[in-house]
Amino acid sequence: MSCKGCPPYEKDKSAIIFPRCFQWIRGACTKKNPGNVENLHGLSRNVMPKFFDGLELDYMHRLGPHKYITGSWILSHMKAAGFRFGGLYTFRFTNDVLLTPTIIGDIHPSTQAANLNILYYPYKCLRLEATLQRSSEKTPVDSQYTIELTRPCDTWSANFYNVRMDNGRCTLSVMRAITQHWALGGEMLLEWNSPEKLSTDFALAARYSHHHFAVAASASRIGLDISYWQRIYPQIQMANLLAYNYITNKTIATVGYQWNFSDSAVHAMLDSDASVGFMWTKYLNNFPLQMGLSVIMSIPTDRFAFGMRFVVDPSGYRRDN
Repeated sequence: MSCKGCPPYEKDKSAIIFPRCFQWIRGACTKKNPGNVENLHGLSRNVMPKFFDGLELDYMHRLGPHKYITGSWILSHMKAAGFRFGGLYTFRFTNDVLLTPTIIGDIHPSTQAANLNILYYPYKCLRLEATLQRSSEKTPVDSQYTIELTRPCDTWSANFYNVRMDNGRCTLSVMRAITQHWALGGEMLLEWNSPEKLSTDFALAARYSHHHFAVAASASRIGLDISYWQRIYPQIQMANLLAYNYITNKTIATVGYQWNFSDSAVHAMLDSDASVGFMWTKYLNNFPLQMGLSVIMSIPTDRFAFGMRFVVDPSGYRRDN
């Protein structure tokens, strides 16, 4: 192919160099990765309390730099009561940094209920994850598989939920940073109840973020979700969540905050259904013990749930959870 009309390839008087015809020039991205669509409202959700009821006793012991054993006893109405034991095992580690593949699991001896999570990064930009859960010995296994590719400016994800020949669900999503503050994305849902019937749905996502606040929104044919997160002070965060369902024509709004101290943290929330919640977590300095207190109350129904949690963790693995 003749390139007589192309600009000069060498430096001219203006000191400008042009690439040759059909030459691939790799650019550089200065924008940060926006994450995936699944965690679009993650900043706001992390501020909200993670409620529990009843009594929970947890213990984690470190056998080696890459081996942990866990045990827990739960007395609850929302979770399966009884004793569970499990562990965490990583095949590779460098110094004190755990590398993948990593296996995390636990089992309930009496009911044979079990959880298994396998996380693997074959490359730094590629995440493979499998989550398997069985509630009892006679129930089928619930599965979720994730394939995620992370690039400097975008994230591509594929999630498969209980995929079988007769039924299953799959989501394909992409999130891309347009500017330093704007990120746009989309998600496609594929769901089938029989091999011949396939239903699809689409959703759009957007987020505008700064270092001290972020606004995110996602919309589909089913509903609309909007979240707002702000760091008021270095130790105080506030979050707002708004969800609207087109089918039921119902809207629910939630306001929450998080206040961090040197050895404790406080989470609280209030929603439009007149439910009030509070969670307090305390770390003891002289003993490897974490204490938690959770209270949630529905004012219209005058019902509440109260819970206490004690975590003994000599290794300090769960201190930031």
